[in-house]
Amino acid sequence: MADTHSNALGWLLDQELGEVDGVKCAVLVSGDGLLQARTRGIEQDYAEKLAALSAPLRAAGNATSKHIGGGGVRQHLIEFAACFALTTAAANNAMLSVVTTGTDADVELITRHMVQLAVRLGHAMEVEERRPVEVGSPT
Repeated sequence: MADTHSNALGWLLDQELGEVDGVKCAVLVSGDGLLQARTRGIEQDYAEKLAALSAPLRAAGNATSKHIGGGGVRQHLIEFAACFALTTAAANNAMLSVVTTGTDADVELITRHMVQLAVRLGHAMEVEERRPVEVGSPT
């Protein structure tokens, strides 16, 4: 896979989230878990794993929302012993995931930056949905 920090969206994540106090790293992820961009604070392999783990968590949130009549998932937060993981919808078929530097991170501030980025530049972060190729179709 190409380096997802050197693309324009990686630079954008650095500028908008990577400099926020308490953010260890951020990734832009497609709805099916493919890494689209990452902040410079993490390696490509780590970012790909974080992206792959974000998608099923988002899917579980969507299924729960449907079951309880929640009206859809906007954000989710997981509190670990050492940090927080935050995910928010970024655009059509895209989400932002952030890992904090610790449990003392200002989650409200970080979330505000995530939402502002999604509102302001969501159109640039849209990810086209992958479709299966039919047998015999040109690729």
